[in-house]
Amino acid sequence: MAASIAVGNRLITRHLLSGRVAVPWPDADIVDAGPAPAPIFPAMVTTRPYDVGELTIGNFIVAKDNGVRLAGLPIFPNLFFPLTGVTVRNAAGIEEPGGLAGKRVGAPLGFASNPAVWLRGILARQYGVAPDSITWVEGENDSLRDIPYPKPARFRRERMADLDARLAAGELDALVVAGGNAAPPEGARLLVNDPYPLLQRYHAETGVFPINTLLVMREESASESPGLADAVRAAMDEATAIYMAEEPDDAVHQGLRVGDLRRLGLFPRAQGLDVHGASVQAVVDYLYETEIIRKRWTLEELFAA
Repeated sequence: MAASIAVGNRLITRHLLSGRVAVPWPDADIVDAGPAPAPIFPAMVTTRPYDVGELTIGNFIVAKDNGVRLAGLPIFPNLFFPLTGVTVRNAAGIEEPGGLAGKRVGAPLGFASNPAVWLRGILARQYGVAPDSITWVEGENDSLRDIPYPKPARFRRERMADLDARLAAGELDALVVAGGNAAPPEGARLLVNDPYPLLQRYHAETGVFPINTLLVMREESASESPGLADAVRAAMDEATAIYMAEEPDDAVHQGLRVGDLRRLGLFPRAQGLDVHGASVQAVVDYLYETEIIRKRWTLEELFAA
């Protein structure tokens, strides 16, 4: 049976799109989701047009909690550290992560977007910042806009358009995105200029390297195409080995230099729940503790057998 597999054309998954790594499946259609796969996220949690697709882990767990028939594959192409994606207004007086307490923080991709979920968890666990002390301002590009997930009343939430302009105008104190190479808007700066000591400490204390995206599968595809999940895993193991061996030190992995990740012992990093299970459990806990999901999901419940 033919299978469609949609992934971002970057990092590890680009080796599938280039054809360098083939998925060992008789008729696999590898779909280019773009330089970043965000455009397919709303469909992946609603119409599910692909048998296998890339999705943020937060979106996956929220969708699963709301009955969307998806199963995770233990394949994590994109890791990140949310503090690299926090931009603060110069005049807001925020000098370190704990300074976000009581501030107005914009989340362009929504309250339950992956960067916002991870940031709230890290702020609460590592910096003692109560997540409900922050006013969360959502942007217009919420990929979970069609998922009726719980919206706890204890959180102050607003919605605005063009959050970069709102930050520059002083209507926000900070913005959180996944992080990367985007320049801060005028009058703003990155909160953390050297994230590596913070990432090293967080990983040492928790065993967690935050996950941005994973591959997910339609539950129907898992039952109708036995062996497809294993074929995708095999291809991604090969692509991961190539990426980890060949990516130059000066390359950037979602805002983090590959050479620094090697120096910290975070790369090379294999796929699988034995490596990433603690990170999956952490984001489940962060979602559950902020009442965005109703159930504390286990790894066995989230991932295809």
